[in-house]
Amino acid sequence: MKPALRRHTLRAILWPTCACAALAITARPAHAQLFTQYFPSDLPGYAPDLSNSVVQRQIMQSIHPGIMVGDFDIRPTASQSFGYTTNILGQPHSGSSQILTSGGLRANSTWGRDALGFSAGVTNTIDPELTEANTTTWSASGGGSVSLGRDALTLGYSHARQYLGATDLGNFGISYPVPYDTNDIRLGLTHNFGRFSITPNAVYDRFDFGQSSGGPSRNFGTLSHQLESALLTTRFEVSKGNALISIMRATAAQFAANPGGSVDDYADGAGFLGLDLRSDSVIQYRALVGAETRQFTRSNSPGLTTPTAELDVIWTPTQIDTVTITGRRGIFDPTSPFARNQVVSDLRIELDHELHQNMFLRGYAEGARTNSQSLTSAGPTRRQTQFRFGLVGTWILNRSITATLSYTHNSSYTKGGVPEVFDPLYGLTNRSTFTSNTVTFGFSFAR
Repeated sequence: MKPALRRHTLRAILWPTCACAALAITARPAHAQLFTQYFPSDLPGYAPDLSNSVVQRQIMQSIHPGIMVGDFDIRPTASQSFGYTTNILGQPHSGSSQILTSGGLRANSTWGRDALGFSAGVTNTIDPELTEANTTTWSASGGGSVSLGRDALTLGYSHARQYLGATDLGNFGISYPVPYDTNDIRLGLTHNFGRFSITPNAVYDRFDFGQSSGGPSRNFGTLSHQLESALLTTRFEVSKGNALISIMRATAAQFAANPGGSVDDYADGAGFLGLDLRSDSVIQYRALVGAETRQFTRSNSPGLTTPTAELDVIWTPTQIDTVTITGRRGIFDPTSPFARNQVVSDLRIELDHELHQNMFLRGYAEGARTNSQSLTSAGPTRRQTQFRFGLVGTWILNRSITATLSYTHNSSYTKGGVPEVFDPLYGLTNRSTFTSNTVTFGFSFAR
């Protein structure tokens, strides 16, 4: 396809869709969302950038180039893993062997300026000794960008089926896995003024929760909600690869009706300043500091205001070692029963080491804590602390097959009014403290 015709075709697809998305988003109060979404996808730092780690670098160099179909690079993947987890439900004697099977497909354009991509994947987890905890997750997403002279227009959509787990951070009161569906639409326009750029973004998210998959049936529908977010990101290039960043963000959330209780809709605002330094080949980092406030608009629940921060450091002291440090503090998005006013702090240190040209070792340690303020002034504050560490060995057998062996440990401690849950296997329990160990061995296949 000729560049001019391709660009015309992309605009014909994107512009009407963008206009409809903008109308849908601006029809409601525009406002905020997940901590990792403060950075639009067209900026470095939208997610932790591990492209310079020795493991990621070698995997990318060794991976099969994919299948070219016209201007698109198509990469099908599959994996099969076997393992054992000592604790699935946050209770003793709830361990099981596990069989994980997954497959996926990704297609990306190879154009020089404009871009179009699609990805989809599914993972089935079987727990033979605890079949009520079996899950099947999937996701599908697509997006594109169009170059408009010095500017760039982006549009993306994703859908996913996920589950709340009893051992996940901040998920008090969860026993068996709880399914929820997510839908995300985002629209952005980056305007460049030489070394200075400005990016307004609009995001719409919807979360729909179902009932637990096993034990006594519990419906979590009152967690269902939608979010409208507006973000304004500015970036000033101090020097090549180094920039000053500012982010302003606002969000409005509307929850499903709660029979016999209040509706915990809220408005949220936040502002951040930071540095994104990428020019040094030995050490690169991104740091943000700011503050966030959340106020409930349809109930008497007390609001909260807290300082926030984000840190990503990548240090490559030698050609075969990489140290990665990531840290977060912020108000969590409400994807668990007590996260509507939950402040999360997390720090992770990771070491990648190249044992051989095709063999790598990754070790990590992580500490995380949640403070979940009660939705009533008289209620207790729930605090949960988790410590995790693990070791992962990766062996690239050839360009199509990779083997992995991993071990993960998680210790969790909770204080403050954890709700009791009745389970026919364990009786009336509160799942306040647990320890979990997981060992997994598997192969992944790429074409």
